[in-house]
Amino acid sequence: MLTTDVRGNQGSRPASRPAGRLHLITGGRDAAAPSRPTLFTPARKAGRPDHAACAIVGGSALATKLDLLGRLVTRVDVLALGGGVANTVLAATGTDMGASLCDYGLIDEARKLLDRAKACGCELLLPVDVVVASDARSGTEDRIVPCAAIGPEDMVLDIGPATIARLTACVEAARIVVWTGPLGVYEIAPFDGGTDALAWFIARRTRDNGLRSVAAGDDTIAALTAAGVENRFSELTSRDALPDRLDAATPRAVPA
Repeated sequence: MLTTDVRGNQGSRPASRPAGRLHLITGGRDAAAPSRPTLFTPARKAGRPDHAACAIVGGSALATKLDLLGRLVTRVDVLALGGGVANTVLAATGTDMGASLCDYGLIDEARKLLDRAKACGCELLLPVDVVVASDARSGTEDRIVPCAAIGPEDMVLDIGPATIARLTACVEAARIVVWTGPLGVYEIAPFDGGTDALAWFIARRTRDNGLRSVAAGDDTIAALTAAGVENRFSELTSRDALPDRLDAATPRAVPA
């Protein structure tokens, strides 16, 4: 299991990264890769516990991703949420999000998403712990708290280590991972920790285990570039291209 300091430094981004992690990634996308499954095709075999397809969706606004999320739950085995997208869905489950970014006007839509995921057999993963602070700026005192302990003045700015562990476990069991949207305020340390940790883990699995990894969207690619692994994913694409890719796959039936 990849270990990393998810809280990062309290100042600017470190000047260099551990040589051991860099060594793990070397080879990445330019290395020879085995044949891989068709994008988004549900392919779980009977009696097989691993997840064939995993999607990770973050970013700030649920409104811009509702259609994408509605399609994903019919095509992937696990859908993991982070960022402001997760904040709104957490609020829909009754979690107090304090001063966090949250689309409260879309609570009903978030509940419909939860129901749709359950109806079509998609496991929807929400953060179980988060990094909070009173302000989204470098040098602000931050804390890791369970989602149930978010205070009224707290802003959720990143996912916590227990959530990172859940996400890496899903990636480890997957044959294809699609990721769009950062999981926190990746532009500001230490709130880049969750996004960086997952980026490095996916890059390592792509290099060492033949994982097919697809990153979509400008913000996602910028976050991977900041982490130094943008050229270690199988494919980089635009978020606008994802719906067409999804429509080319056969969705699971959704009960009426």
